[in-house]
Amino acid sequence: MNASTPHFLIAMPQLRDPNFSHSVVLILDHSTEGALGLIVNRPSDLDLGKFAGGQGILCRHDLIKTPLFQGGPVEPERGWVLHTDPSIEERQEVLPGLFVSATADSLNKILSHGEGPVRLILGYAGWAPGQLEREMREGSWLVLSAKIEHILQTEPARMWKTVLQDLGIDVAQLAPATGVH
Repeated sequence: MNASTPHFLIAMPQLRDPNFSHSVVLILDHSTEGALGLIVNRPSDLDLGKFAGGQGILCRHDLIKTPLFQGGPVEPERGWVLHTDPSIEERQEVLPGLFVSATADSLNKILSHGEGPVRLILGYAGWAPGQLEREMREGSWLVLSAKIEHILQTEPARMWKTVLQDLGIDVAQLAPATGVH
């Protein structure tokens, strides 16, 4: 896995942690110090309209019914915004045309008058040094190149299956395994 190449981790059936069942994780950082990623296919019951109203933020009409997402079990109060708006100053490009922002000011600008689709994600997935590599050797994760269309256009409930099918994998043939030793 090349840390400079944006990639997905796709949870395999043998991964028994309920935090990651059928998850698609966008890896933002992976180094010898560990890894950090965002689950991009786990919507919550809260939508952006209600969230923004509770925070005193104006919300664009086209985003009102967009769900918030649960990005992982670590720091569930911390927010990350995946978006396509290059006019936002505080941003890091994750994929060509896809940015991540993490400040309250950026969130306010994106929700009130930004452009394009938005995915607000609360929390993240984190791995200690060597932990992710061990889980990969055990067969818990499949690694593949990330695609912006999966993140922002694929229905979250279908994303896990769709990403695997795009790779040519028949999900009906997946079965828990022991991994590679």
